[in-house]
Amino acid sequence: MRFMLMTLAMLMSMGCAAQKKVDLNEVHFNEDMEAFVKDVPEIHKGNLFTTTDMFSYGVSKNSTYYFKDFLPAHVELLSYKDQLAGFSFKMKTFEDQQKVEGYLRQKYKLAFNAKETTDVTSWKYADDKIIVVLRSVPKEAFAKGMNGYLTISRSDFSAEYDRLMQR
Repeated sequence: MRFMLMTLAMLMSMGCAAQKKVDLNEVHFNEDMEAFVKDVPEIHKGNLFTTTDMFSYGVSKNSTYYFKDFLPAHVELLSYKDQLAGFSFKMKTFEDQQKVEGYLRQKYKLAFNAKETTDVTSWKYADDKIIVVLRSVPKEAFAKGMNGYLTISRSDFSAEYDRLMQR
């Protein structure tokens, strides 16, 4: 009986300590930002520009936000008018970059955007709702400390962000 009670107590405590898991691939970009980041450890909120409606939430030691089966070590969540407006993360290995790139090529028609540097190629997809930008690097560039980088955001957020960057 004592063993059963101890087991039950342990199982209940594990259930209470369970952390939410969110697949960023499944977001609709209309989620309430406060609810989206509630109870997420190691999160840091910062203003974007001097506006009062654009924020970035940096999630250090990320264990909450996935992208398909990839768990980025750090995620930047972007908020605009109190809603999730986008996210960004690095891919620190070529294999992770290949996973993410393969999925994006299936879901979106990524097109060559620009050769930004000798080691960085930019791929882009855009429609009236979202903009996807993947900056990929060749396998040997990871050994030099470079990373792949993905940003997906709502079109209205991107337009406002670009407008503010030009000021």
